[in-house]
Amino acid sequence: MYRPSLKNNSTLVMLTLLAVILFLFTHYSHREIPADWQQEKIAAAVLMEQAMQCLKQEVLALGYSIDQINDPNETGLIGINVSSITTSRGNVSERLMTLNPNFAAIFIDLLKKLNLTAGDYVAVGVTGANPGANLALFAALETLKINPVIITSVGAATYGANRENFTWLDFERILYENHLISFYSEYATLGGTNDLGRGLPPEGRESIIEAVELNNRHLLNSENLEESVQLRLNAYQESLPENMEYRAFINVGAGVGNVGSLVNARIISTGINRRLGERNFREPGVMMFFARNNIPVIHIYNINKLVSEYQLPRNPFPMPNPGTGSLFSARINNIYIASICLVILVVAIIGVIVFDRKSRSFSSNLVDPDEEL
Repeated sequence: MYRPSLKNNSTLVMLTLLAVILFLFTHYSHREIPADWQQEKIAAAVLMEQAMQCLKQEVLALGYSIDQINDPNETGLIGINVSSITTSRGNVSERLMTLNPNFAAIFIDLLKKLNLTAGDYVAVGVTGANPGANLALFAALETLKINPVIITSVGAATYGANRENFTWLDFERILYENHLISFYSEYATLGGTNDLGRGLPPEGRESIIEAVELNNRHLLNSENLEESVQLRLNAYQESLPENMEYRAFINVGAGVGNVGSLVNARIISTGINRRLGERNFREPGVMMFFARNNIPVIHIYNINKLVSEYQLPRNPFPMPNPGTGSLFSARINNIYIASICLVILVVAIIGVIVFDRKSRSFSSNLVDPDEEL
């Protein structure tokens, strides 16, 4: 009869094979754990995908060509390098990171962490710089049925919504007309330096004003940044129904009317800021005034930080399917199966050790017939 022994190579090979088999069994016996607010995240991602497809059709209808190098997924939502309404240099990689339907799930996560519910009001400030981030926010707000009061700085950085006859206001109008969103910006500013359109050529400022008029928005025209901030605050207050309060202020980008200065945009933490009102800023924007009234601020500026924190791809190519990734679920191993496999392996090892000791004990009790008594 075969007796397993630690000194026997075949026994060691069998133990190794058993350990490998049990490891593989444990490794593949995983299960999916749904993330918080999984259904809302999936719904927002699906809505964002629908919005992107709708806007792409409009881009093609307007006769714009799609640059497959700068826009590998051919969304049509990457703008051009230079136009008369281009306010600053932009990073095409950041534009691509946000043109991912699953980016909308980030905003679901942020909004739900503030305990926002259907019917709540939020103040929103966006620019035309990053259409993907704007779309993600709008998809999340629509999914959660939150009421936004939106002011848009129409001027846009490179590769954003910087086509003269296809600004962010046009994006909103198309989505609204196709019943993908139920809201749009009520007010608009020129954007650019000091929120006055400074740095743009005259024809650029004229194009923005035409876009505001075409889309029936209210233009907040000021003479300096301080006046622009005050006009924005007045507009937010006038648009809020009686007996309602803003539950949050949401800023996307570096619109100076919202952040006060580019320096502020960079030093304020991307994500949720609950204690921003305790800090002093030389050039305060709208968000600082909300913060001083104990209203939390969501600031979206450092896109790299966001995609890293939420484990989204930095180069979403090919286009990810809505609802895929760790934002929606986590894969964990089955602890029950792993425990059983561990017990089996330990029992097998102990069994070999026991048999090996018995074998050695038996051998030591044998009497050598040639040995003298």
